[in-house]
Amino acid sequence: MPFGILEDRYLDNVPGTALLEDLRRKDDIADVAGFKHGTGRDSHIVLVPQPSDDPRDPLNWPTAKKEACFCCSNPRSGAIGPILTPGYNLIAVQWNVSVNTVAAANGYAVVSLAIAMMIMAPFAVKYGRRPVFIVSALMLFLCSIWTATEHGLSSFIASRVFHGAGMASFEALMTATIADMYFVASASAPYILGLWLNLPTASTGRRVSPPVNGFVIASAELGWRWAFWLISIAFGIALVLIILFVPETTVRAPPLPHAKAAVRGDAASGEESEKKLAEPTLEAASVTQDYLPPKTFIQELAPWSGYLNSAGLFEVFWRPFPFALSPAIIFAEFTYGLTTVWLVILSTVSSFVFGGPPYFFDPTQVGLVSIGPLIATIISVIIGGPLCDWSATAFAKRNKGIYEPEARLVLMIPMLVLQVVGYAGWAAMQSHDVHWIGPVIMYSLVNAGQSIGSTAIQAYVIDVHRKSTPECFALVNFVKNMILFGFTQFAVNWVQAMGILHTFGMLAGLTALCILTTVPMYVYGKRCRSWVARHPALFRVS
Repeated sequence: MPFGILEDRYLDNVPGTALLEDLRRKDDIADVAGFKHGTGRDSHIVLVPQPSDDPRDPLNWPTAKKEACFCCSNPRSGAIGPILTPGYNLIAVQWNVSVNTVAAANGYAVVSLAIAMMIMAPFAVKYGRRPVFIVSALMLFLCSIWTATEHGLSSFIASRVFHGAGMASFEALMTATIADMYFVASASAPYILGLWLNLPTASTGRRVSPPVNGFVIASAELGWRWAFWLISIAFGIALVLIILFVPETTVRAPPLPHAKAAVRGDAASGEESEKKLAEPTLEAASVTQDYLPPKTFIQELAPWSGYLNSAGLFEVFWRPFPFALSPAIIFAEFTYGLTTVWLVILSTVSSFVFGGPPYFFDPTQVGLVSIGPLIATIISVIIGGPLCDWSATAFAKRNKGIYEPEARLVLMIPMLVLQVVGYAGWAAMQSHDVHWIGPVIMYSLVNAGQSIGSTAIQAYVIDVHRKSTPECFALVNFVKNMILFGFTQFAVNWVQAMGILHTFGMLAGLTALCILTTVPMYVYGKRCRSWVARHPALFRVS
């Protein structure tokens, strides 16, 4: 039982558990020369998953190519959601509707996003990531122009629906793309994951969108339509970058560095299990095979690489749903999905909270409130990404070189502290008319906690369900967005009816409840992974 994680009673080698650290001691559990290792200062790290010798394998791509693909494959789609948050009050007056009606229009984008993810992810599994990314980027570009030119609430809502569909592939597939290119303990993998979750949306996305558009919306010369003209330019550039620098990342996955999960006959000892885990029996390391040369830049510009999954399309569409029974996915829906819902609600009602008493902020000032969360997010990425990587390698060093995915979950502790303090502190401060800097600091703490925790949660899901990453995140985000859609229909009215103190106090309690599910997941996570591995027909995994 390493560090409180219960050992499994059925499998010798549980999927997700991997030899990560080559300790090179006299009493080492086995010779690990058969495994491929990192280079330079990471030469003691066993690569997980083990790469093939195929130069077309994304795991073997040069670092510069991986980072270019990562940076260009996320067109800052997170900016679409809060783009009008600072101007909800002004738009409500312009259209003679309630603020809640304007805020609820964002909910239609959310439900469209949820449904589209369940379509986009299977298509990406069947035909590859690249064509789905290109279609989605084109949708975002065209829909931004549509929204900028419409003149009525109905057309506005329709354009938001298509905006949501355009966001779908980036929310569902970015984590899968990271898993395609990076190793478990690559020095950059969790850091890249954190960058995707935060910096792309921080630089021109969720956190920067409100302050920038606050100025645009409040301007007499520009107005809210110009917010969409400006973002259409950004999406147009993103479309070109995706076409040029985001090649297909889907290949036949090589095996992970652990023996195929086998049911125990006689109960094996821990040392025997460790020996079996470390035996260099990987096919990828022992089979010699001729490979095609790497594709040229021109060849990679083709919209479709020719990749075709052998599974039938109906089977691929069905794949995400059984993962609703996976304990890791249920855990992610609580700790990532629901906590994200509470944070988006916070963003949705910020115009009402800061636009009313005692602050009476105008749209520009409401937008500037997001600068605090932006700074907190950047700091948390700088800390959280490397910390997530360190937790994995430090655990392995103290566990005879064996890595368990549950090691990631120690980062849920700072998430719990920061978010509960943030929500509860905001509730107490605003109810006592504390200076606006107090609630802004609390808002920043909530964002920092979400940034650190989300990096750990999504890295954990990738480790547990690496071969089914698109399906898993499509399902998690589908549940999250459907719940979010429901809340956006009454979020402002809810805060108006209950008041800041009771609403944010309730969010603090709900957040604590969600994050505390980490405790049973940490303790029983290995047994849960074993249960999934012992039911491959249910989860359509090999």
